Amino acid sequence: MRIRSEVSSPYITMEDQKMAEIANALSHPLRVALVRYLSTKDKGDGLDNATCNKDLVEMFDYSQSTMSQHVKILRDCGLFQVVRKDQFRYYFLNRELLNEFYDFLDRLP
Repeated sequence: MRIRSEVSSPYITMEDQKMAEIANALSHPLRVALVRYLSTKDKGDGLDNATCNKDLVEMFDYSQSTMSQHVKILRDCGLFQVVRKDQFRYYFLNRELLNEFYDFLDRLP
């Protein structure tokens, strides 16, 4: 089976493509757990409540490289937003995009 990176069809919308990208990002249990974890930590009021990359490694007991690969997928689809400060990266959950994904799923027949 051949997988195309971009599908061109009059039946597939840009929204369909974006939602498929998010669904793909959420197709691994660790990434679902990361989204859930950030949703409990991120209160939306600055770096004080953001989650640092070293905190994720400690919490989930995965190597830094493994965690970086999974976080990159969540960043690339837009679910995680990143702020760099010094040598650390702080992650925020893009709640608006996550809510769009939930709404998309609710509209499915």
